[in-house]
Amino acid sequence: MTRRTTRILTLAASAALSITALQAQGRGSVEWTTGGGDAQRSSWIRNDAKISTESLQKPGAFKFLWKLKMANEPKQLNALTQPILLDRIIGFRGFKSIAFVGSSSETIYAIDTDLGTELWRVHLNFGASFPPIVAGTLACPGGLTAAVTRPTALAIQQPAARGAAAGGGRGGRSGGGVGEPGKGATTLATAGQGRGRGAAPGLPAAPGGAPAPGSAAAVAAAARGGGGGGGRGGAVGAPDAAYVVGSDGFVRALNVQNGWELAPPVQFLPANVNAAGLILVNDATSGYLYTSTVNACGSTPDGIWAVDLIAADKNVTSWSANGATIAGSAGPALGRDGTLYVATTDGAGSLSNAVVALEPKTLKQKSVFIGPKADFATSPLVFDYKGKDVIAAAGADGRIYLLDSASMGTPLAVSTTSGGQPVGGALASWQDAQGVRWILMSAAGAIKTSARPAAGNGLVTHGAMTAFKLVDEGGALALQPGWTSRDLTSPLTPMIVNGVVFAASSGEYRTGDAKVSAAQRAQRSTPAVLYALDGGTGKELWNSGRTIGSFGRGGLSAGAGVVYIPTYDGTLYAFGVPIDK
Repeated sequence: MTRRTTRILTLAASAALSITALQAQGRGSVEWTTGGGDAQRSSWIRNDAKISTESLQKPGAFKFLWKLKMANEPKQLNALTQPILLDRIIGFRGFKSIAFVGSSSETIYAIDTDLGTELWRVHLNFGASFPPIVAGTLACPGGLTAAVTRPTALAIQQPAARGAAAGGGRGGRSGGGVGEPGKGATTLATAGQGRGRGAAPGLPAAPGGAPAPGSAAAVAAAARGGGGGGGRGGAVGAPDAAYVVGSDGFVRALNVQNGWELAPPVQFLPANVNAAGLILVNDATSGYLYTSTVNACGSTPDGIWAVDLIAADKNVTSWSANGATIAGSAGPALGRDGTLYVATTDGAGSLSNAVVALEPKTLKQKSVFIGPKADFATSPLVFDYKGKDVIAAAGADGRIYLLDSASMGTPLAVSTTSGGQPVGGALASWQDAQGVRWILMSAAGAIKTSARPAAGNGLVTHGAMTAFKLVDEGGALALQPGWTSRDLTSPLTPMIVNGVVFAASSGEYRTGDAKVSAAQRAQRSTPAVLYALDGGTGKELWNSGRTIGSFGRGGLSAGAGVVYIPTYDGTLYAFGVPIDK
């Protein structure tokens, strides 16, 4: 046995023995692995050991932790992407929790979330063959537009199994890496599974039956004692990866330890598109990467794209919206059976004002709902109601439509209008301790008293968060207004952690006047403020005051007792409960 092998085995054994201690002192949470947190785009963290309505009411328990300024040149109003999280990685740097943030200038940053320091950065260098970047517009800003993604479970499991199924957090996740600097590493979840394979770590390529690195299936295979390889080479034993698509349209799998590419890039999209909602969903037989392209940027019609990164040929499949414009910012939402759902705005295309269901491997249309002048303004989200998937999407007038995934022709329910125009491009949803399903929507503009529920939290002139409850009225579903938040300026899509709703008054100046440039909009914007609200009443529990120095862009994310908000000036802010030392 060589000295290097002995060292790796010693590190692996030490890491395994340290898991119990790490669980005791760490934060404990489900990881935020993709836009909207999960495949259903719910923006809901179901279990967090630190954040609750009770803890938020204790003075000083939840506070500003750190901020980190990144070098970036905004593209129009785009700056940093929503942070994607990896908890409890174990490698040559010791125990680390990491946030992956992309910048519009196409640099990917890995940030130590305990210390608020940069671990590594990688600029996506395209080479001389890449076509020149065209001048950006508000609709087609250019540069990197989609957030980083990591392998994401198709569905969050019940709490007892949540850590294994969803990637978990400290106290649940089995991922991480053990190895030497610059060499990458196998995860604890997959340690020992590569015996006899001899394949180098990288993007899964050989045919067979193993899951992609870091996936729920890989974790399950590890729990069964290895195996699961089925001839897929190093797929299961490869390091967990951060997947990113640059403006050249190539997907790259970055080693989470150092940012090095694990395999040659794969051509996925045309160049200079506006991609949104990048998500890698994988099971025991495939590892599909999905995204949407919007606003016909790069002379590419709006559509949904898919590539199986485990397949040997890496063939790309796409679905065209037939001239319609895809709505929202979160990209496609996935049902628990893998079906993709996408919404479209008002327009002349045959699939305008629609919510479309697509088969997960072929992207063939399965079913469609078309609502005359529905003019959807958000991406769909999916939630479970009595064992069936229900799809929700909001129209530009503030009405929320609920659709039965098994029969989409007629809505299950349509809410009253909130009185404001949906902003943020996505909804959020959660279920409280009493089993009540809530749907949250951000709206801009004044909300009249007549359009608000009785549970209001003050005069609304700039915008607000509106909460609806799903109720059963004689066997028929209905969306009942629950509460409206305090006044918020252009609020971002909200996020729910253990019954606490985090809402951000982004401060972004919005106008329908196309003559107002991005620079002028940025100049007229004001600093963001982060709020924590009681999920049942909308009552304010905490706010960030004047801590944030620029307006919010990119979207909120959370995990392990910390909430993250990126801003236009290239700064990432972290607020939360300090980790136990």
